[in-house]
Amino acid sequence: MATPPFGKVVLKILAARDTLVCDITTSDPYCLVSAKDSNGNSISQTFKTEVIYKTLNPVWKDEEFVLDVIGNSQIISILMYDEDKFSKDDFMGLIKINIDEYKTKGQRDLWIPLEGKNPNKKAKKRGDIHIQLCYYSFTSLTNYLIKGNHNLISKLSKQLISDDFGKAIMYYFSNCSDSGKELIDVVRDLASVEIEQTNDAKVLFRTDSLSTKVIVSIFKTVGFGYLKEALCPLIMSLIKNEINLEVDPSKGITEADAEQNAIQLSFFCSSFITAIKASLDQLPIEIRQICQIINELVEKKYPNDNIKSVGGFFFLRFVNPAIFSPEALGLISTPPSPNVRRTLTLVSKILQNISNQVTFSSGKEEYLSSFNSFISSRFDDFKSILQEISSCNNNNNNNNTTLFKSLKIDSSLLMKYTDTIIISISEKKQSIDIDQFNDEILSRYQIIQLQQKQESKLSAKIEKK
Repeated sequence: MATPPFGKVVLKILAARDTLVCDITTSDPYCLVSAKDSNGNSISQTFKTEVIYKTLNPVWKDEEFVLDVIGNSQIISILMYDEDKFSKDDFMGLIKINIDEYKTKGQRDLWIPLEGKNPNKKAKKRGDIHIQLCYYSFTSLTNYLIKGNHNLISKLSKQLISDDFGKAIMYYFSNCSDSGKELIDVVRDLASVEIEQTNDAKVLFRTDSLSTKVIVSIFKTVGFGYLKEALCPLIMSLIKNEINLEVDPSKGITEADAEQNAIQLSFFCSSFITAIKASLDQLPIEIRQICQIINELVEKKYPNDNIKSVGGFFFLRFVNPAIFSPEALGLISTPPSPNVRRTLTLVSKILQNISNQVTFSSGKEEYLSSFNSFISSRFDDFKSILQEISSCNNNNNNNNTTLFKSLKIDSSLLMKYTDTIIISISEKKQSIDIDQFNDEILSRYQIIQLQQKQESKLSAKIEKK
């Protein structure tokens, strides 16, 4: 499988010698460091070294920089200037380092001649700069993570349950191969582990775990367009008309109003069901494939609960949050009024019970038991919906289908998600067998920590200004 061509460069600026005289007999040199693409466009922050005063042979201490390498033909630019207190700083020279030339050479200790801005102009002796440089590839991370059916992240599936890590796994594996199918394999392996470790079908996929975080992230990201198309017209209609369908008599409405509102609420629930059924052909193939995986895996251990498990993802974690909190998912810009929110919440409660194939019992929400007849009458509708989304026809499930096109991101953002993965698994080192880690991954973690300190230091300087 393909792996993204990226890594990080650790650069140390140590010294310079025989630099230009800019202040009568001496200079006050400092360096600006940045990464640029092959066209000379900056692709990183610009970092500044300490100014070394009154010398032509400056020596720097602790000037270490970490720069992301997010492709081929990337350049590290180092510009040297002389600081002037009362006028524009004087340019002293520059070097440009093509990272491709050093990707396989390990750590290098180099003296490099400083050049002028115009390479065609007659060379002027500007001195030399002393640097240390080492490139660290991050491309081996993919092989490390997929080893043994994603054994490492599977072992950490109960410890690494943050939204950020789930999102990082989603974006990393959807971008580390052209087809996107590696992410499907991750979902299958994580779901298998959770099913194996769960002894009660009623709580399957109902607690926080890495599998639920990854799957929910996929559904909400890939399925955003589907939710907007299927649900927003109805949601906006309720908002526009300020529909208030309270059915709880304890909230200050009469029994007669509660009964009338219940009729209308059932109508709107039916409308949402109709909208969902009518738009199933627009449901992304990626969501269908994941529903099919859940259905097949659960059926092996809990043959009577496979469809309910699919409903737990599709309705409980995907459709219903979009109904009762559409602004949180970005489906609408302005939150509904409290009255409309209450109506949407009641709709989602009823739809969830239909999905779970259960009616309301007497107790805390006894007022909803009047919907039990309606709920029971819709069991077959929901079962057919869940069965349909749990099957992929051969045309959509063939090996030539490119999945997760909507999850493709640029390399710089992918590097950030890669950092999140390395940080997260390294911080959980004590939770699993030591042989699951290797020195390479831990060294990458140390580089990321160094980069974070560097960025914090830069932020502190900006705040002081």
